[in-house]
Amino acid sequence: MKTVNLLPDWYLHQQRQKKNLRLHLVVMMFVGAGIVAATGLARARLSILEFRRHQLANRVIEVGNVEGELQKRNAELKRVLDIQSAYRELGNTVPMSAVIQQIQNEMKPGMALSQLSIEVRPEPLKGSGFVGDTKHPPRYHDVAHLTVLGIAPNDVMIAQLIGKISANPLFGDCSLNFTRTDILNDYLVRRFEIQMQLDLEPLATEDPEAAGSLAQGETDNAR
Repeated sequence: MKTVNLLPDWYLHQQRQKKNLRLHLVVMMFVGAGIVAATGLARARLSILEFRRHQLANRVIEVGNVEGELQKRNAELKRVLDIQSAYRELGNTVPMSAVIQQIQNEMKPGMALSQLSIEVRPEPLKGSGFVGDTKHPPRYHDVAHLTVLGIAPNDVMIAQLIGKISANPLFGDCSLNFTRTDILNDYLVRRFEIQMQLDLEPLATEDPEAAGSLAQGETDNAR
């Protein structure tokens, strides 16, 4: 049996075009769905990256200028190393600012210091031996001889200052070298010079950072 297609060629061609068009439409729908899905994933990925960028920006703000902080730390480290090097070279030191503060604490209003000179020399420790004795030589310790120049309204305040310094256990042999009348800013004042001794061994400190606390303790004890 032979089948004869009586449909015209233009009709068959039109049906093939419709079929191809439907296939193209289905393929385009799948492609469109893929593009939409890819776009959604890309947007989600972009949102995550944007969130991380904001996190990093906030972290940079919290950290601040790392280079400036590093330079500050390096400068502080250099300062500490310089202090340690000086301590190794010079040995134990004395917080002289606290010593001067001891004198200033006893001064009354109207009094002021103008100059302070220090001379340190070794002296034999009392009761440790005799000078020149080879069998029992004395033990030496560093004694600072302080000379303080200042001004005061009158001699009474100077005498009171000498009395208070003499009562301070940090100082010894406190004496008045001279007082004289002087003119300062058109005012008559009494210029004075006081001399005293200071045993350095009890004040010597090995830790540069501990000098401040030691000085404060000495001030409290002297009071």
